[in-house]
Order: sequence, then C-alpha cells, then structure tokens
Amino acid sequence: MKKYLLFFSVIAVLAAAGCKKSEEFINPEFMCECGTVKWNGTDYPLLMAEYVLEGEDLFLSRRYFLTTDIRLEGENQPHNLSFQLGIDSVNQSIFYIPTDSVFNLVEEVDQNDQLFPYRTYTGINGIVNTSPAILGGTESVSFQIILRETVNGDTVGFDIPFTGNFTIDI
Repeated sequence: MKKYLLFFSVIAVLAAAGCKKSEEFINPEFMCECGTVKWNGTDYPLLMAEYVLEGEDLFLSRRYFLTTDIRLEGENQPHNLSFQLGIDSVNQSIFYIPTDSVFNLVEEVDQNDQLFPYRTYTGINGIVNTSPAILGGTESVSFQIILRETVNGDTVGFDIPFTGNFTIDI
C-alpha cells in the first residue's frame, strides 16, 4: 500500500511541476493591422478587411467586408461585429448616406447575450470617403455613419454613431 501511495505522490508532484501557464493564443492570421472601427465609444482593431467587385465588368464597384472582435472584459463567448459597405462605383471620393446609393449593413453576433445574440443595424445618415486605387495599389476608406437597429426590416431604437477607417490592397 505504501508503494502505491508513494507512486501516486511522485506522479502528482511531477504533474504539478510540469504544468506551465502559457499566454492566450492570438491567431496572427486574422490581425490585419488595416484599420479600426469605433463602436460604443471604443476603438477596435480590424481582424479582416476584404473587398469583392459587384460584377466582372464593374471594375469600379466595391463591396467591402470588415470584421472585428468587440468582446468586452469578462465575456467568455465570441462577440463580433461585421460590416458590409457597397459602392456602385468609386469614380468619386465622397458618398452620402442615404442620398447616394451606398449599401451598408452591420451585424453584431454576441453569444454572451442570451436574449439577443444576433442584431443587425443599418445607416440612416452618414458619409463615406474613399481614396480609390483605380489602377491598383492601396485603397483607403473612412466613414462616419449614424446607425439604427433593424427589426423585421424596420429601423428601431436610438442613433448609434459608428466610425472607422481601413485600407485594402486592390
């Protein structure tokens, strides 16, 4: 019996001594260092900023896709914000929402919120500035948009300021 007790004691000591606390892993693949957004008064770095053309023959069109982690301290589950911004043609540098044809959609996925884990927002007023890279290169975009939450296609609630800037390689 003493041999078993001694054996398990040695194993327990080795296991405790062999444990090492590592820093939390942050996937560098999704830290683009390509811009920031301001959500609820806090700046968040973008994890991703990409674009697609609206059509093969529409080389001046853009549909930008942005993603950021807006997890608050103490939240254990994912809390992300995704933003889509669509411009028919970057032949000008300033676009006004809602006057100009600018598609915009903000999606908040908060798995910490049991009641409303998925919310959508749309811009009711705003401005988008582009420095287009028509022949290729780095394209810069900044925006200042007033959002409202959408429920069943209708805007509801209070105005939410949403600002940011990003760069894309064309």
